[in-house]
Amino acid sequence: VIPSLDMDELRREITSLGEQGVESIAVSFLHAYVNPMHEQAVASLIEQEFPSMIFSLSSEVVAEIREYERTVTTVANAYVKPLVYRYVDSLKHGLVAGGFEGKLFFMKSAGGTATPQVAQEFPIQLLESGPAGGALAAAFYGDQLGRKNLISFDMGGTTAKACLIDEGVPAVTMMQEAARVHLFKKGSGIPIKSPAIDLIEIGAGGGSIANISNLGLMKVGPESAGAAPGPASYGLGGTSPTVTDANLVLGYLDPDYFLGGKMKLDVEASKKALGKIAKPLKMSEVETAWGIFSIVNENMAAATRIHIIERGRDPRRYSLVAFGGAGPAHACRVARILNAPEVTMPITAGNTSALGFLIAPISFDLSRSFPTVLDDLDWDELNQLYKELEERGTTQLVEAGVDPNQIMVSRTADMRMEGQFHEISVPLQNGAFGPGKLESMKKAFVDEYRRLYSHIFEGNPIMALTWRVRLAGPKPKISLAKNEAADSGGKGDGRQAFKGIRKAYFLEVGDFSDVNVYDRYLLQSNDRIPGPAIFEERESTAVIAPGDVANVDDYLNLVVSIANGDITS
Repeated sequence: VIPSLDMDELRREITSLGEQGVESIAVSFLHAYVNPMHEQAVASLIEQEFPSMIFSLSSEVVAEIREYERTVTTVANAYVKPLVYRYVDSLKHGLVAGGFEGKLFFMKSAGGTATPQVAQEFPIQLLESGPAGGALAAAFYGDQLGRKNLISFDMGGTTAKACLIDEGVPAVTMMQEAARVHLFKKGSGIPIKSPAIDLIEIGAGGGSIANISNLGLMKVGPESAGAAPGPASYGLGGTSPTVTDANLVLGYLDPDYFLGGKMKLDVEASKKALGKIAKPLKMSEVETAWGIFSIVNENMAAATRIHIIERGRDPRRYSLVAFGGAGPAHACRVARILNAPEVTMPITAGNTSALGFLIAPISFDLSRSFPTVLDDLDWDELNQLYKELEERGTTQLVEAGVDPNQIMVSRTADMRMEGQFHEISVPLQNGAFGPGKLESMKKAFVDEYRRLYSHIFEGNPIMALTWRVRLAGPKPKISLAKNEAADSGGKGDGRQAFKGIRKAYFLEVGDFSDVNVYDRYLLQSNDRIPGPAIFEERESTAVIAPGDVANVDDYLNLVVSIANGDITS
């Protein structure tokens, strides 16, 4: 401590803020990640003299170096905290009044769940919780089906999201962005320093609007018609051509079976909307529809490829798991562009993200910056750091009902070569640290650095900035139910699920052709159906291109072998 904290001045400042109607305060002192003493003194003062005031301490929200990111994250947490406090309390009381007797948990961006108390204290950890559920569900399906290396592909009405899943574990990032000034443009938002499933977000969904660029070329997104007014085919006032309108004109969607028949789509309205860009481009409505379909697929594949290659991986060695309302209609084309060998489409694909919530363990992520060159590491201080973090996380998990003997601990550190600006996440061993661990820590850094960048200038000092730990309870025991009809002697050609024939356009044919349409709910295990084919369910429609082959597994997933898809070594 150099200057001491002026408690009288602090009291006057908080009183003034209260008089101005402030209900939530963010506290961020310059070096609180090293010594939180003064921030804790502020917390004590508020609790004693301003008990109705809500506050967030940077040393608790994100105890990490770099004051800008730490402060912004703490401010964001403080900003949403009153709203989340009221919402969680209202939800708890409403559930009790409704007779709910179970336990309530909240999904976190990093792929775990939290108690209501943790959600209220650190609502910033919930920022990307919805999409995180989809990535967890994809990993779950991969585990059930014996596939560990996957790309989750979640396409809805406004966006598409992809996530790399390596050895059954979704990739995690320590930095997010919120409130982007430019849709989907990285770097145009505010940095949120909080762990999250590492998702690439693409401005491509069923509602993405197609138009003509300043260069006179067709472009799709990132602007979206949303759900209201939505695509022109919805008949709710939308007039812009969208991806959904293109899919309808191409014959991929049944205008009488959208949402299981609850909503009818207007084909003529879609054609009229497509005509707005077809005429200036001197193209037919069908050519325009195929152009929109192709562009959105290329955009999603390009963004996904970059996302994967930047992480030192080859997309040709990964299978896709496709879900979301629009995902199964586009996934086979995206996989073909990526040269991925296979696409798995779970049944009820529109609800897959919700399944991810059910399989997430209760977890707690903690970190603290302790910058040091590895050769100069104070082992006692490092051991004390991890002891405090793990005791805090264990307390939280035990309070949530987790058996302390079942808590799993995983450690990582953000490391870089001295003089570099960006760090990489390096896995660490559990247990006590000491001089005998130095070489293994250096080797872990070198191995990860080489995996990401192929080459490393060895001999440079290695520096660690932030030390992290995740504590998690056991995963809920959930498994997929096998199809009872698996051994019922079915013909294996899907005839029991055949609904009829519909005209649909495929570039391989060069025109509309008759395509078999199947009811996904009536498919049986071991059915094998070559493309082109269309599979319909209430939440989504799966489109299988010519050359691809759809196989129904024992869990009624569509597992599609992609033409020209190949796993290379």
